[in-house]
Formats: sequence, C-alpha cells, structure tokens
Amino acid sequence: LAGTPGLPAHLDAMDASFWARLGEGRLGVGLLDEAAAAEALTKPLAEHGVSVEEEALRTVLGHSQRYPYFIRLWGDALWQRRVATEAKTLTAVDAMAVQPAVATLMAEYCQDRYRELETAGLQSAAKVVASVFKDSATATDQDIDAALAAGMDGADARIVAREALNRFGYIWCPPSQAPPIVWSAGVPSLMAYVLDRAC
Repeated sequence: LAGTPGLPAHLDAMDASFWARLGEGRLGVGLLDEAAAAEALTKPLAEHGVSVEEEALRTVLGHSQRYPYFIRLWGDALWQRRVATEAKTLTAVDAMAVQPAVATLMAEYCQDRYRELETAGLQSAAKVVASVFKDSATATDQDIDAALAAGMDGADARIVAREALNRFGYIWCPPSQAPPIVWSAGVPSLMAYVLDRAC
C-alpha cells in the first residue's frame, strides 16, 4: 500500500481502529533519499552482473527526483539498453540515450495526474501550492494555507483543498511530526508541470 494517496483518510473512513493504534509503527513513504534511490536502481542491475558508472547514476537520480515510480522507469529503460548493447557497465552515454524515452513516460504520468486534478476541480489550488514549493523542498501548514487563502474564501475551504491535494499525493506529510508540521511535494516534477500548464 506504500505510495497510495489518501490511504490514511481511507483507513480513517473505514473505522479501522488498528490504524489509530499503530503509534510509532507508522511508516511514511515519500521521495527516496539518495542512498535508497541509488540502491533501488543499481541493486537489481548488479544481480545480473551490470554496474552503473557514477556519472550515469547522478544523471538518473537528478532526473528522477528520487521518486520511486520514476526510478523504476529509469531502471527499465537502462535494462533495455543493457539488453540491446550487452554492456556490463552502463555509462552516462547510456543514460543520455534512454533519457528522452524516460522523459516522455514521465510527461505522460504528469499529464494523467494533471487531468485528475482538473477533473476534481483542484487545478487552481494545485497551481497556488506549486508556487509555494517552487523555491523550497518543504512547506508548513501555514505556508500552504496562506497561499491558498489568496484564492479561497474561508479556512474550511483551504483545509479541504489542502487535504484533497494530500489525498491525490500531490503534497505529502510525513507521519509522527511534532509541530510545526512540514509538507513536501509528492512529485516535484508534477508541480513544475502544473505551473507550466496552468499559466
């Protein structure tokens, strides 16, 4: 169930009492840290005797933004490249060769998520929140609510919009935080896409 947007709200709605009693057992899954993202890419390849040069790995980690699904897209593309070339070491040249195909798949993913936001009537809220994250990796409740306040009447509407974006996985709040509560972008490139499309 990792990465399922809105999972906590869904479990709350089911009156799943075990959920409230997990305490410190809750494990939040957001963007991978650099070491975990590198391992997710290199370990499956290494199991087949294939290594990835450092420069290629840096390219992949930067382009994927350490988002698990994008790491998977990269891993698949690099594996297909390895099959085609029979290379034992994947280089920056290999990464650059597959990057256009990966970028296309990432753009399709962002288009699909954007349509979902439009259909739900969250396009404007998504754009406002994206502007909060444009120059920062994190934002507090207050940062997000202040940005939403410019386009919405009432605190309830702002909270409803913020929680709807959370359910979509657009923003993500790691569990077990002490105030101030900090949010991060669920998919940073989706926010950039929203800013481009919604202008």
